[in-house]
Amino acid sequence: MKKNIFLSIISIFHLVGIIGFLTLPTIFKSLSPVNLLLSICLVLIAAEKNKKLYLILLSVALIGFLIEVIGVKTGNVFGNYQYGKAFGYSLFSVPILIGFNWAILLYSTSQFCKFKNRIVNVLFGSFLMTFIDFFIEHIASTYDFWYWENNQIPIQNYVAWFLISIGLNLLFQKTLINSVNYTAKGFYIIQLLFFVILNTV
Repeated sequence: MKKNIFLSIISIFHLVGIIGFLTLPTIFKSLSPVNLLLSICLVLIAAEKNKKLYLILLSVALIGFLIEVIGVKTGNVFGNYQYGKAFGYSLFSVPILIGFNWAILLYSTSQFCKFKNRIVNVLFGSFLMTFIDFFIEHIASTYDFWYWENNQIPIQNYVAWFLISIGLNLLFQKTLINSVNYTAKGFYIIQLLFFVILNTV
């Protein structure tokens, strides 16, 4: 029952977000962190109360944030890019929420990785993370998420996403898989549909 309520709330906010982005983009750009933060909170509330899980997600958030800082400052990770203001407060030119986005994506994709072979799970989870990034990248500058140099998305970005995802999955996926969370699983599907729709309308 709880998971259905949480997914309903997340779905409604994303539906409103789609309508808002398409009709009043200037106003709704500033609401992006609210939508993401609400979704993250609901996914965490739906998670089992486990200190190890929280510690892992916090670790992933920190690792993801540090990777983004290195990426923005050097251009050697994903390519040359800079963040807009849509995700709110930044530290070292990277929105603080971005680290938590890495954590929640890793957690959400892990919910689909229930194969018997660990390597298959790691590769599939990494594919899912890179797959959703593909759709986000193509509308990122439109909604003030981030901007690529010369407005060109480098292949390096997707390679880096996949390789970093593999590393994170190798480190943390086993524990995340054991934490069953249907809200996290639904969140990934809703987010994927959200960005696919924005790419096609």
